[in-house]
Amino acid sequence: GDNTDPRRELAEIFPAGGAVGASSVVRAQEWARGVIADAGLDPADELRVIRALRDAEPRLSLKPARFLAARSSGAPW
Repeated sequence: GDNTDPRRELAEIFPAGGAVGASSVVRAQEWARGVIADAGLDPADELRVIRALRDAEPRLSLKPARFLAARSSGAPW
């Protein structure tokens, strides 16, 4: 399986001082909430949320998109 930490990719796409950490994840979550709101999606609709996130940011791969979708819906990762 894929053991990579999705936060690493988020740090590359949403840099926060170049370090992998909460700052990058917080920036990514804020961005994701905006994309979800702009699309008028229910955060619990994981498949549509993932698609909207990946459409909005083509560099976002599936695992980090799922991570953001889960965090946006309040589900534990």
